[in-house]
Amino acid sequence: MLEFKNVSYLYGKNTPFEKVAVDDVSLTIKDDMTTGLIGHTGSGKSTLAQMMNALLRPTSGEVLLDGKDINAKDYNTHLVRFEVGLVFQYPEYQLFEETVYKDISFGPKNMGLSEQEIDERVRFAASFTGITDDMLKKSPFELSGGQKRRVAIAGVVAMDPKVLVLDEPAAGLDPSGRREILGGLVEYRKKRKNSLVIISHSMEDIALYSDEIIAMHSGKVLISGTPSEVFSESRLLVESGLNIPQVTEVLVNLREMGVDVRSNVYNPDEAFEEIKALFDAKK
Repeated sequence: MLEFKNVSYLYGKNTPFEKVAVDDVSLTIKDDMTTGLIGHTGSGKSTLAQMMNALLRPTSGEVLLDGKDINAKDYNTHLVRFEVGLVFQYPEYQLFEETVYKDISFGPKNMGLSEQEIDERVRFAASFTGITDDMLKKSPFELSGGQKRRVAIAGVVAMDPKVLVLDEPAAGLDPSGRREILGGLVEYRKKRKNSLVIISHSMEDIALYSDEIIAMHSGKVLISGTPSEVFSESRLLVESGLNIPQVTEVLVNLREMGVDVRSNVYNPDEAFEEIKALFDAKK
């Protein structure tokens, strides 16, 4: 379990350019769950993500992994990078090895695993992210943009972290690619029983794949809860500069027009049933 206790982070501290990015945030990333982290640009969500594996140290407060402060002097910060895996936005720009196999194996090698363990990790991560044996022999720079994204994600998955944090993992991909990447990551999370954090501007993706959602605004937690609980506060989200899923927006508009429908529906199938019930009742 990953916990933030009264965490704040200031950029440019004690300079004329000082800016509060995260302001006294307390939250919990629960084990064996997919957490969606949303917020407009500048809300603090990416800063929060970088504090999850000690890339950034909080100005104040504590970040706890399984009850231990990852920024404490006696905590091995090197190890936390293996326990909390972070995949940045457009991770394909971070590829650098001669072959896809070598790129995916970079993390496990640094963990000091045996050649056999490394090979098992690489092939497991590759299969989970849709990378074929053929692709493992290629240079990562010969691959398409979507394939490079899979390789970069596989490189973090191969370390088998307790918490996997992904910043816009499906950015720039078509709907089919988004479903494959995000659906595969959720299946991976369920199989490994670890925690998955997805940062995204796509409310549809967040609604579809998250068990819990944390919405950030101006460095603070605006609202958190299940998708149904969060999207029931559609007015609050919109006033804070956030979008809501399109199906939720349709139902909210219908309700404002006086139609008796639930406005906290975020799943297209549920929305269909909600609207179908209106027509059935009219008949």
